[in-house]
Amino acid sequence: MPIKAAEEVRLLDWMGIDFRSVPSRLRSSAVRTTWVLGFVMLGSPLVAASLSTSTPQTAALSFRFGEHLIYDISWAGVKVGRGILESESGEPLNGRDVLRVRSTAMSNRLISYFFPVQDRIESVIDANGLYPYRITIDQRHGLSQRHKEVHFDQDEHTAVMTAKGRTSKFEIPPQAQDILSSLYYFRAIPQLESGRSVFIDVHESKKNWKLEIQILDREMLKTVIGTIRTVKVKAIVLFEGILWDKGDLYLWLTDDERRIPVMMTGRIVIGSITATLSEVEPHRLLPAP
Repeated sequence: MPIKAAEEVRLLDWMGIDFRSVPSRLRSSAVRTTWVLGFVMLGSPLVAASLSTSTPQTAALSFRFGEHLIYDISWAGVKVGRGILESESGEPLNGRDVLRVRSTAMSNRLISYFFPVQDRIESVIDANGLYPYRITIDQRHGLSQRHKEVHFDQDEHTAVMTAKGRTSKFEIPPQAQDILSSLYYFRAIPQLESGRSVFIDVHESKKNWKLEIQILDREMLKTVIGTIRTVKVKAIVLFEGILWDKGDLYLWLTDDERRIPVMMTGRIVIGSITATLSEVEPHRLLPAP
């Protein structure tokens, strides 16, 4: 669907770009793909609102064997960037097996001309309990850059954050999750019953948050891995995210043990953004049960 001229000017104005300064040959395509990415799919606290407070007990999942998922991210129906979600085994930590999970997001070349976005978030999580030991966040949004690292002591129930050369210590609930580990924790929940809610304790932005996830319904979706049955969930966000100001997030995951996120939609201040699974490394993905 083409974007109207008024929306083009509004979008550029929101980003602080004078519409008249954009070369006429680039105006149409530039505005159709202009956006702000916080990471729309996998690194936003909205996605962190996606797990249960109890330790999941389930069969082996795709991400336990290594996984590489690629997402197309669009605004107003036009592709504006790409996100990657991947996992792999890491070196044991304090005698325990761990997984390294990463989300990477980047704006496409045209958007980067006006507002470059490069996000990399990595979480080191316990391979069995799926709770985090460390999260590292590196983000560039336009001229703004951020680096933060948080170490979780799950025995002492504390989190130590280092950012801008300063270190701060916070108390956290037992098995508190970070903004990325929570997605994997949620995927491991064996039963997602429609009409019920699950809750999560997440430590982010120097605070502990209680979040609710509503299990809505089952839907058939056409995806790159076939036409499949999915679970639709709604994350009720109780805090302001990196990209998202306020609002709800909807996620569709495969309704099987893999729990692969295949689509997400959410609102930002300039409209809605959709992330859709576009590519999968077959040899690193378990077959459907």
